[in-house]
Amino acid sequence: MSDERRTPRIPPRSAAEAPSASALLDDVLERQRAAAEAPTEPPTRPAGPLIGECVDDRHPVLRGRVRVRIPGDEGEPRWLPTLQGLALRVGDRVLLVRPGNGDEWIVTGVIDGFAARPRIEPTIAARLELRQDEALSIVSADGQPLVELSAGPGGPCVRLLQADVSVELAGKLVLRADDIELEATQGAVSIKSSDDVILRGEVVRLN
Repeated sequence: MSDERRTPRIPPRSAAEAPSASALLDDVLERQRAAAEAPTEPPTRPAGPLIGECVDDRHPVLRGRVRVRIPGDEGEPRWLPTLQGLALRVGDRVLLVRPGNGDEWIVTGVIDGFAARPRIEPTIAARLELRQDEALSIVSADGQPLVELSAGPGGPCVRLLQADVSVELAGKLVLRADDIELEATQGAVSIKSSDDVILRGEVVRLN
């Protein structure tokens, strides 16, 4: 008796059991259709937010766009939109955010801008031109004069036309100018505070 292992012999399929060419073709087409309809994995997007560098703060045509170099981006720096009111300069590190339903990065802030920031000019909603001898007057419902605005020789002049005037607000009042002068032509000057009164200056002169 021989010790050689023999592969078991599989009997051939009968003609009835063998798949037909039409069935094989249908199976191939079905696999291709299933592969085409299968959901594809979305392309990998870098996690945000990111920190970029502003390389140009003036778009040749559009306002509100700056050119930013994005880390890990092998292409050229991109022109990206910014949030309204941002003042950016070349060399600023900027914070980039990409919304979940958008494909474009948005510049949302300046991380460390050391260059002087320009003042953001407000949009003019209305304009009234006053000549040298004209004034803008605001009166009450019964015709009492309240405020008058005119162009004086030393600059704009705002006059409160009632004898007693009260200025009230709920928050903090800040007066800022190159020089400030308070003068009482008749009567005393009274300052009251529920907390400390602090005077700061290089020299504080009394009397």
